[in-house]
Amino acid sequence: MKIAIVTTNFPRWEGDFRVPFIIDVARAIQAKGHTVRIITPHQPGTKQHEIFEGMEVFRAKYLPEKAEVLQKDSAGLPAAWKRGFIYKLAMIPYVAALTDAVARHAKGCDIIHANFSLAGFASAITRPFHHLPYVVTIHGSDIFKTVDKPLLKIPVKTALEHASHIIAVSQALAEGAESVGISPEKIQVIPTGIDISKFPVGAPEDRKDTLIYVGSLIKRKSVITLLQAMEKLRDQFPTLQLQIVGEGDLRQSLEVYTDQHALRDRVQFLGTQSQADVARLMREAKIFILPSTEEGQGAVLVEAMASGTPCIGSRAGGIPTVITPETGLTFEPGNSDELAQAVTTLLEDKSFWQSAALQGRERAKAHYDWNVLAESIIAIYNNVLQQN
Repeated sequence: MKIAIVTTNFPRWEGDFRVPFIIDVARAIQAKGHTVRIITPHQPGTKQHEIFEGMEVFRAKYLPEKAEVLQKDSAGLPAAWKRGFIYKLAMIPYVAALTDAVARHAKGCDIIHANFSLAGFASAITRPFHHLPYVVTIHGSDIFKTVDKPLLKIPVKTALEHASHIIAVSQALAEGAESVGISPEKIQVIPTGIDISKFPVGAPEDRKDTLIYVGSLIKRKSVITLLQAMEKLRDQFPTLQLQIVGEGDLRQSLEVYTDQHALRDRVQFLGTQSQADVARLMREAKIFILPSTEEGQGAVLVEAMASGTPCIGSRAGGIPTVITPETGLTFEPGNSDELAQAVTTLLEDKSFWQSAALQGRERAKAHYDWNVLAESIIAIYNNVLQQN
């Protein structure tokens, strides 16, 4: 089978940590004996056409390279949309270029797998050119940030209505799709997986007194709640450190908050890191924390669990479906007191910490291994092709 994966984001080069789940699922599908072609917008510094890990990749230029700013950091399109009118205006050539690329480069494939609803929209309106059925995977902000905005809701609804099948990475997202009128029979929940082999368990003696966050520094990730919790934990745990991995529009204001509240010696802003470095940092940390107010699933939680690092996450979106009482703790979004108490519990109850570390690793292997999940996705492809 020949699959065209259409995605609004893709690693720019080998080792790039952007949307690792896209390349991971592509690898897993390719490893099952199928051919994968990637169609994605161009990003500065990348090639327009290349062979990437055995996959043919087409990157559609939408503006002169210096003006291709919509995905200048890992926060992606939702963050770019908020940056002002110029960024919104750039979406027009962006969508046009992606649509043109799908019309031209999906030909010769058997099926399209669109990741994110905007890629699904491009796949839908180009069907007269490629004549292919498509499956769309919804990941989070492409649903949560659009269902209440009439202008953005149109392409999302178009993508979902015309898809042969919809994959939601969590039940919360499946319900979001249903809220715009999509039949539940058309939706299947398949979580975002990981390549387990890239996240070995950290040895107990290598663990540091460190909390870690990995993700974009944008409003919905609520990193400010994590900093507020660190203030409350400072005196109780004098050696405790917080590592923040990622970039985003709020980095400067978060660093200002850190300075204003005398946290500079306790908090490290590490910026963007490679996947290998993220894996190392995770297995060296005591606890991984995801304080989002909105989250499709939180694949980064699975990476932490695979590393044997217990997790704390907010009770938002799909997070509570990943963190079970056996693998970590949850707290009310924005409640820094409850978050600080959860950290205290995990740090002081060594028996629970050890059990959560072990159970988390086992849960990641059992439920989130791409080698297993890819079989479910391929089964969907086969069913769609039989129906078409």
